[in-house]
Amino acid sequence: MFSFSHIAIIFLIALLVFGPEKLPEVARTVGKALADFRRASMDFRRVIEDEFSEIERQSREKQAQAQKQALEASTSAPAIAVSGTPPSALPAAAAPAAGPESAPAGSVPHSIAHEPAAPGAAESPAAPPATPADGHPA
Repeated sequence: MFSFSHIAIIFLIALLVFGPEKLPEVARTVGKALADFRRASMDFRRVIEDEFSEIERQSREKQAQAQKQALEASTSAPAIAVSGTPPSALPAAAAPAAGPESAPAGSVPHSIAHEPAAPGAAESPAAPPATPADGHPA
């Protein structure tokens, strides 16, 4: 900045140029202009900071909404599997993958085990005949 000697020299030059009658009026005008400039620059800075904070707030809201949707999606898939709804009733996207690696060893696929027999269809020859509880054929 300026040292005291610089300010004194500027004051003397202004006194010589404007004279003692006009110097207070010039100083008042310069002071008002500096105050207005400072106020305008602070308002500009405040507007810019408000806009940046608004952008950050919107960004945080979008992230929170995306996290909420991801959480809902991740919690809805296990809820469907636990609910006991048969996979055939589920939409294709929610049904578990049908393949040898998804079914436990020795189990029958759900669609085959619960499939009703066609009317009038004979039983499979490999199936044993039904017997009563006493063990004798009926």
